[in-house]
Amino acid sequence: MNEIKIQVPEGFDGIDEEKSDLKNGIIIFKEKKQVPWRYSNPRISGYFVDDISQIRTCSNNAYPYGNQNQNIFATEKQAKSMLAMAQLSQIIANDERFGGPITDTEWQDDNVRKFVVRRYKNKVDTDWFHQYHHFLAFHTKEQRDLFLQENEDLIRQYFMLD
Repeated sequence: MNEIKIQVPEGFDGIDEEKSDLKNGIIIFKEKKQVPWRYSNPRISGYFVDDISQIRTCSNNAYPYGNQNQNIFATEKQAKSMLAMAQLSQIIANDERFGGPITDTEWQDDNVRKFVVRRYKNKVDTDWFHQYHHFLAFHTKEQRDLFLQENEDLIRQYFMLD
C-alpha cells in the first residue's frame, strides 16, 4: 500500500472532507476562521474615567477585554476626549442658551441648517451643514459661537488637540 502524507498548509485547519474528492486526488483544505480580536479574550491595559471623573490607568495587560472592561481606552488622550465629550453633552442638554441637542427629526430634515463646531486638520473650526452629522451641532450660529467661546478648552480636549 502506498501512502502519501499531506502537510496542512499554514492558515488552514485541515482537510475539508465534504468538498474534497479523495478518489480523484482532489483535496480541499478548510480555511482557519479568524476570530475577531474582541472575541479572542485578549488582555488589555489603558485608561478609563473613574466614578469621580478622574483619568485612571490600568497597566500590564491587567484586565481581560469583555463586557465589564469596554470602557478602557488605549491612550490617555482618548480617555480625556471622552471625559470632555460627556461634559460637552451635558452643557448642550442643560444650558438653555444652547437650545438642546439637535433632534433626529431635525437631522433628517435637509432644509434645516445645523451650525457645527468641528475639527479641521489641527484646529477647531466652525461651519454649517444640512445633512452631515456632528456631535457639536447647534440650532443657530449664535448658539454655536457662544458655546465655542465659553468651552474652547473642553472642545480642544474632545478633539484631542491638547
